[in-house]
Amino acid sequence: MPSPPLTIALDDKRRRFASWFQKLQHAVGGVPLLLSGVHRLQSPGGTGDVLAMAEIIMAAILLVLLARDLRSETSATTDHTASAAAHESATEHVHTGPEWVDVVAGALLIIEAAHRVHPGGKPLYAHATFVTGVVTATIGLLHGNIAQRASKRRQIHFDDAGVRVSLSRFRRFDVAWTDVRELRITTGSIAIATPSGSHTIPLGRYTNAMEIRKAFEQWSATRALPHAS
Repeated sequence: MPSPPLTIALDDKRRRFASWFQKLQHAVGGVPLLLSGVHRLQSPGGTGDVLAMAEIIMAAILLVLLARDLRSETSATTDHTASAAAHESATEHVHTGPEWVDVVAGALLIIEAAHRVHPGGKPLYAHATFVTGVVTATIGLLHGNIAQRASKRRQIHFDDAGVRVSLSRFRRFDVAWTDVRELRITTGSIAIATPSGSHTIPLGRYTNAMEIRKAFEQWSATRALPHAS
């Protein structure tokens, strides 16, 4: 009986680290802007008060979103049961919506740029902070599409013909099951030996390594590879 196709998205630890590094950068910039907004609100001026209030509100929302994301990440890391379940369903839970932290951070930068507009000076759109804010907010709004495209470049696909592995945009390989001479499954890697050479999948860099190992073990058992271990 043919096995149904299976696709596993690779949850790369390095991409998660890069994402959190960017969020922490937003936090580092959000606190001073919050304090700056409070300072401006205490200073006289009509229009400045409106911008200061907007700055305070957006900075506060940014910090709340960061705290929420941090709590969620910490909970998933410390709760081993919940973490394992999340890893097993990683393929089905690719973030498809906006990244609101980036959207709010971009809006905050636009408000900061508006503070720098003075009569006779450069228009709002000519300020580098405004451009950075628009780009940051746009990337946040398009985060779902970007994440889906990235997941397609980093995945493992099993079917009756064989396995198709895409570790990055430039590192990928296809192996037909009839060409597999040996399949070595260890804690740290998956090694596939073929007549033309060997291919290795390093598991240490992926948070869903257990899911990847389990999939290879199941497909190996289905095909009863004589040298699989």
